[in-house]
Amino acid sequence: MQRDLDLVAPLIQPLFAYINELDLLEMMWFWILIILAASLATSWPLSLAQRQASNCSIEYFTSIAPAGIHVERVQYVTAGFFVETGNIGYPTFPTGLPELCAVIINNITANYRFGMFLPDEWNSRFLTIGSYSFFGGINWLEMGVGVKYGGVALATDTGHSSGVGDITWANTTLKQVNWAYQALQGSIYLGKALTEAYYGQHIAYSYFTGCSTGGRQGLKQIQLDPNVFDGALIGAPAWDTKHLMPWLSKLATWNLPEDASYSLNDANLFSRLQAEVLKQCDPLDGVKDNIISSPSACRQKFDITKVRCDISGNKTSCWTKAQTETAKKMYADYVTSDGQLVYKGSEYGSELEWGTFLLPAVANDNSQNVRRNFDGQYERYFMSYGSRWQTTSYNDSVVKDAEARDEKIVQATADQFDLGSFRNKGKIIMYGGLADNVVPVQHTTYYYNRTVEVMGYVGDFFRYFQIPGMRHCWGTPDNVKAPWMIGSTGQSVQRPPYASAWSVPLGFNDSGHDALLALMDWVEKGRTVSQIIASEFNFTDDTRQNIVLHRQRPLCVYPKTAQWNGKGNQNDAASWRCQ
Repeated sequence: MQRDLDLVAPLIQPLFAYINELDLLEMMWFWILIILAASLATSWPLSLAQRQASNCSIEYFTSIAPAGIHVERVQYVTAGFFVETGNIGYPTFPTGLPELCAVIINNITANYRFGMFLPDEWNSRFLTIGSYSFFGGINWLEMGVGVKYGGVALATDTGHSSGVGDITWANTTLKQVNWAYQALQGSIYLGKALTEAYYGQHIAYSYFTGCSTGGRQGLKQIQLDPNVFDGALIGAPAWDTKHLMPWLSKLATWNLPEDASYSLNDANLFSRLQAEVLKQCDPLDGVKDNIISSPSACRQKFDITKVRCDISGNKTSCWTKAQTETAKKMYADYVTSDGQLVYKGSEYGSELEWGTFLLPAVANDNSQNVRRNFDGQYERYFMSYGSRWQTTSYNDSVVKDAEARDEKIVQATADQFDLGSFRNKGKIIMYGGLADNVVPVQHTTYYYNRTVEVMGYVGDFFRYFQIPGMRHCWGTPDNVKAPWMIGSTGQSVQRPPYASAWSVPLGFNDSGHDALLALMDWVEKGRTVSQIIASEFNFTDDTRQNIVLHRQRPLCVYPKTAQWNGKGNQNDAASWRCQ
């Protein structure tokens, strides 16, 4: 002890000498400062995490929220899961969460809500999560995936509450515009401000990830504000709303009435056609692997008559000649009678998804009849045709009406192909599944090609990847088993551990296999993304709780494709090159 005092004495003697020279007032301020310093010193290891936990309260967020904002709920999550009751659009909730602050904000002025996960251990990133279809609700499940990347995760309910196949909520301009862009835009701006106040530091990088409607949302926000994101992962974007929805109605008219000889009203028909497409077109890319990697070659070679009942030896689920004519219409682009391209056609290999908008075909129950119900709701509500409007009334004039309504009022479509100054600000990775018919992949490729047409070379900031055999956003048919998982929106939760999942399972959570991590590396480290390795897995038992790796393959920057080296294991990504 004496030795310690001897060592310290020379250091503190000048301090005592200084204190002795202070007058009474100076002495008082000196000790106040000492007490404050001691208080800060003892509370500082209350560290950032402990200070955040104390700020994780309705009172705190109310104190920093602007006028017109209601802080609906704040919960400090330590148990690993979060639930919001009554969420119709997104009823599955995340588990395995890190310790975080969950916040629900209600913009009562603009009539939308959003949620945030603010993790205790924050890496200064901000991640916005996209929505699906016309769903209304906060996408907590995907926020639970996003927060595991270490950043704040945010999602909006887009200003309404609704589930699958429901567009009846779109009965006011405000609700339509909120869904189109406004709710997400406002949520991002306020969410960023709340984040920086909560942590007491600036956001270093802002990202977006979304598929389908989410992909459209990401592109739309970039076009509204080139500074909104540093990087965006855009999956199967439903970017062309004003033409996608009329295409769906046109598709329905090709299949009405349900009992017509040309109507496609049986799921077995789609399976039969897909099997024939695989048989004829799988080898056209040079490798027989149950995957159609070159649908353009299939488009040139495929003979649809092989499925007809008057030709095929297999009479199970065989097609009438009239039905094959309907299929030809679906494969072809939808062009109006005056020659206007409305929407690109279905791709070869996508047949198992045709039923999404055609089944179930229940003639006497419109509430359960997709082609009479969902396919007409856009016209009835977004376009104000009225609740009695029927899909059978559809004609090409609907296209012009949809264009006028969207361009003047709703402004959902993201068709500004010149991305302007975003080229100097951020990076985009876009992808689409070649077996996607919910948002036909040809129209995704059309968006990319139009952007190149307008901007010239875009590879410095925008890269597009086609995923052979993948359906809409995720998954692959059981008779295809194509590698599809790249850790993007909605993908990781399709495989164990499901609601606790993130990235690519079995240890492939790196920038070589995870598109979001690849995007972050491109933005933050300048590592250009030349390929992403996609994975597919097999379940090991009937419980579907355990998986093993089935095969992997590189995805290439469009228009390059993966080519097998002719000798290596076809299930090994190392046996393939982008050419």
